[in-house]
Amino acid sequence: MKKIRISILLVSLLSLFLLNVASAMADQYEAVAEKISSAFTSVKPYPMASQEIEALTVSQAYGIQDSFVKAQENRGETIIGYKAGLTAGPAQKKFGVSEPVRGTLFKSMLRWPGTLYKKNYGLLFIETEIGFKFGKDITEPVKDIESLKNAVDVVFSVIELPDLYYSKMKEIRGLDIIATNAAARQVLIGKALSVKAWDLNLVNVKLFYNGQEVSNGMGKNALGDQWKALQWTVNNVLANGRTIKRGYIVITGSLTKMMPVKPGKYLADFGNLGTMEFEYK
Repeated sequence: MKKIRISILLVSLLSLFLLNVASAMADQYEAVAEKISSAFTSVKPYPMASQEIEALTVSQAYGIQDSFVKAQENRGETIIGYKAGLTAGPAQKKFGVSEPVRGTLFKSMLRWPGTLYKKNYGLLFIETEIGFKFGKDITEPVKDIESLKNAVDVVFSVIELPDLYYSKMKEIRGLDIIATNAAARQVLIGKALSVKAWDLNLVNVKLFYNGQEVSNGMGKNALGDQWKALQWTVNNVLANGRTIKRGYIVITGSLTKMMPVKPGKYLADFGNLGTMEFEYK
């Protein structure tokens, strides 16, 4: 009987210890997330989450991102969808991750092409992508592409402008990108089209800067298949405790080489998906 009591006591102490550790970690996540939220709002360099939390894991990085999202919602932001990033193998290798990363999109990030001003950003990069708008809720993991297609309402061309503005630019890791909401900052959207009209993997996009072609790519460059990239993103969202709601948009990763934005005029030609242009001053 004495041994049983001791065992119960040890289990209780261990449970209490684990709860205290979990609570301390949650407090640490929220502290880092608040720093990230403050940096995002004031357009200051992001802190390096991978250096603030020792041995940071992918799961923990998403925990920080989730705390950041909640902090932004408390500041009045509204979630309108999600983004995938690092959907190409070389990009994953560069930042030390084994799969893409996912971020949350807010209503304030969305706009039609036009003129953007350098004073409002830190270190913008440009990516050309394809976006999907959902016509129904998704609350369970998507197991097949056909059901995914049936859930999508329209597709559209996208220019994403992530802001990779970090305190230690040469030390950025994929974990830092995850923690800072995949560096999401601005999303320019094109005209919506029927999802059934095109083979999205064959979309050929060309990016021009001041009239000169600087990059080009294909729809299949995102994880080798647009629908697989969309499926991965949707399932990642669900795996992290959120859902895809009717009206949400999801963008699936860059089709062209990611490059820093410089003052000047940009035009992206998506072929059948139309053209988009903006000026950066």
